[in-house]
Amino acid sequence: MTQQFPGDFSLKEVNLYPHNGEKIDIKMLVGEITLYESVLSASLQCTVVVQDIGQNLINKLPIMGEERVQILINSNKILYDLNFYIYKIDGRTMQEKNQVYVMTCVSVEALRSENFRICEKIKGKKSEEIVDDILKKGKLTGKKLVTDKSVYPFTMYVPNWRPFDTIIWLARRSVPVDKKDSVGFLFYETFDGFNYKSIDKLINQPVYPKEGVKYTFFQANTRSSGVDEKEKYRVMNYASPKAFDIYDDLRRGAFAHDCIYVDVNHRSYRVFKTTADEFWSQSNHAEDCKPYKTDAGPVELLKRGSRFIYRPTTINTWGWDEGQDTTEKNNIDNVNKNFEKAFYRYYFLEYNHMEITVPGDLENRCGNMIYLSIPSPEKQPDGSVKEDERVSGRYMVNSIKHTILNRSELRTTITLTRDSFGGKPVSDSKETGGQIMLEGKN
Repeated sequence: MTQQFPGDFSLKEVNLYPHNGEKIDIKMLVGEITLYESVLSASLQCTVVVQDIGQNLINKLPIMGEERVQILINSNKILYDLNFYIYKIDGRTMQEKNQVYVMTCVSVEALRSENFRICEKIKGKKSEEIVDDILKKGKLTGKKLVTDKSVYPFTMYVPNWRPFDTIIWLARRSVPVDKKDSVGFLFYETFDGFNYKSIDKLINQPVYPKEGVKYTFFQANTRSSGVDEKEKYRVMNYASPKAFDIYDDLRRGAFAHDCIYVDVNHRSYRVFKTTADEFWSQSNHAEDCKPYKTDAGPVELLKRGSRFIYRPTTINTWGWDEGQDTTEKNNIDNVNKNFEKAFYRYYFLEYNHMEITVPGDLENRCGNMIYLSIPSPEKQPDGSVKEDERVSGRYMVNSIKHTILNRSELRTTITLTRDSFGGKPVSDSKETGGQIMLEGKN
């Protein structure tokens, strides 16, 4: 598979900046470059396959780690200036004077996060403010930061955590302003900078690149001539790695579980019995069809918890606003209930996977929503092609992998996820009850 649109993409430069000396243009030594971004990754990642013919740069420079690799790419009249830092040399093979090795790189912020620690008290700040303090005021990065607003402030001690770990911890407990009954943010980096975004707001955004445009699979022999919008968003290959795995879901407590919060300071515990269905209506979803049945069924997925989960209780995590209940127990309960809601939120976020290969496209970003149209394999009486409603529909771009081969070909592979299925909802014959909470004292 070659680059779909000649002249649409060009690899301008690949520069290596050693610790001692001037930059070195290694473009002609590069066999393959892979660029990777994901909503589940706090930083960009990159691998560069180097065909080092007779130069032995590893020992000559030498390459010791933390060297900057600059990749300049021109695509659709946009110049991308991407900078990564080497943290590992892998797969080194040698034959006489020639050798091949892989430079594995990340954004510099990932290395800084591994080397920094936060050990301080946070008092009455909302999570997006804390993220801004960590990245900007902490001088972790100078890149652009886009954040969504949350509801509750946090008052807590950060116990010597890495910056990225702290942000991810906050993300799973933050309640978005636009969906106050829901919970959950994502922290990730794209070519444009860092993002701290509400999951609900991401799911509810218009599809990329605009409403009415679909990523559509069609056979190569039915392709249109020339470069048009239909050809640009053509799905060349697709695969569904997993439709569902109820056995694994039950093991993880994905449909229902009992969570025991242990307060070692007060020598007490509290048990929350929760089900996925209790939180379903409180969050935005890509499509309308739930990935599970809420009626009894042969296993009764929601009737009893399939797993016990022990967690330390969260004390004084949220600050208190005027009019908010200030009793410690109720405040702790609210935090813990929302964290259990986040368990289901994040689990089902990746429930429905689809991997697609499209013409090289550096403009798409992880976190985008797209509409995917896959034809049904069923033959229609009139010979027409019908859309497969179950696998088609809205998906979130979970990750994007751009592969540059031989310095001239661009391939883009997109991993799509969503928390639901397309088509009409499956009718339920029974509704579940509310949340049950038990208390105990040792």
